[in-house]
This record gives sequence, C-alpha cells and structure tokens, in this order.
Amino acid sequence: MALLVEGTRWYPVRDPRLAALADDVLLKLRVGGRALVLVRHAGGYHALADHCPHQDRPLAGGWVEDGHVVCPWHRIHFEIATGKARHGVCSNTQVFPVREDAKGVAIGLPYTTIRILGWDLW
Repeated sequence: MALLVEGTRWYPVRDPRLAALADDVLLKLRVGGRALVLVRHAGGYHALADHCPHQDRPLAGGWVEDGHVVCPWHRIHFEIATGKARHGVCSNTQVFPVREDAKGVAIGLPYTTIRILGWDLW
C-alpha cells in the first residue's frame, strides 16, 4: 500500500556568520537549495523565504521594524513569525521552522514523498 507522506527535513546551519548575528539583522542563507533569510528576534531564530511576493524581489538587504521584516525594494512589511504581509497589499511570504539545541541551529524544510511498506522513496 502506498501513501503520500509530508514531513520536515532538518538542515543544520553551518555558517560562521551565525555566531556573530546580532538581533534583528537579516542573514542571507542557502539551505537545501532554497534562498532564505534568518533573523534572531525576541530570543529566538526565525527563517523566511528570501522572497518578497510583491514583485519577486529578495528580502535580503531589508531590515526589521516592529517585529516585521521590511522589504528593501518597496517597504512591504512581513511578520517575522508568520510571514503575513502587514497591510495585505501582497501575498504572505513563506516561513520555515527553526530549532536550536546543543548541536546548533537547524532549519526545517517541507517535503513530500511516497511511502511504500514503511519505506520513504525519497
């Protein structure tokens, strides 16, 4: 019997700039083939797609203001924790789970696979 299964793959952040990352500063990363921005805010890390849906521009180069990542191109604000656009002038941006433990920081990326007899195909 085959099942369609969705899950999360965790990718460790192996970037030396992470140790010196100040609060509310965006760090541009490439994780699992995806362009992301990582930000330390309110005591935790948050990862968002490095993509403003307004005109398909990167968020890297932006800044944090009142708990929102601000797009450097058109000043659209996205809530750090949810990716929700502040004023509804464009779609939301995607966010990804982040975990921090003794091994370091890891970002979770979603995946979909087919499970046959308990084995995931990819």
